[in-house]
Amino acid sequence: MDNFFYLDSGIINKKYKIVLIEGNDKIKRRLLDLGFVDTAVTILRTSSLNGVFLLQLRGFVLALKKKEVSKILVQNYD
Repeated sequence: MDNFFYLDSGIINKKYKIVLIEGNDKIKRRLLDLGFVDTAVTILRTSSLNGVFLLQLRGFVLALKKKEVSKILVQNYD
């Protein structure tokens, strides 16, 4: 079984598979509505100053805050 980790500890330009989104707030609901679970995601860029992650998935690019990305559980994409 593959190791699971949070997306905020991922590597730029590497593809991951989203397994689970933790929490029970509005952002989780929106991410689930966008079809985030069981989807390939790539970290395009990060900003250490303001904690923003630029992610690519399902043909679009999305910017999320670090506190939101730290709730996304992923595994390496095979």
